[in-house]
Amino acid sequence: MKVRIKVTGMPEHLPNFEDRKEVQVDFDGNTVKDLLHHLSLRIEPKQKQIFLNDRGEISPRLLVYINGNLPGYSDRLNVSLRDDDFLELFFYSKG
Repeated sequence: MKVRIKVTGMPEHLPNFEDRKEVQVDFDGNTVKDLLHHLSLRIEPKQKQIFLNDRGEISPRLLVYINGNLPGYSDRLNVSLRDDDFLELFFYSKG
């Protein structure tokens, strides 16, 4: 599956991503969880928590917008994606 991704807030941890630059990603699977797992394989192991916490849930510091919409919090990992969906990964600091 191919989706388009824009990273805002912490792109330095993701190779080939620059702040506010859209990148096409081809990955196996069809859910937000599959995509985040794919991306986490491309960063340092100690930084994987920027995507998923120890319980396999989306990090509280990450918002995932899909085609401009923020999916419901309770089941956002299992949201199905379609080819050419546009996702914005927005990292923010707690403060």
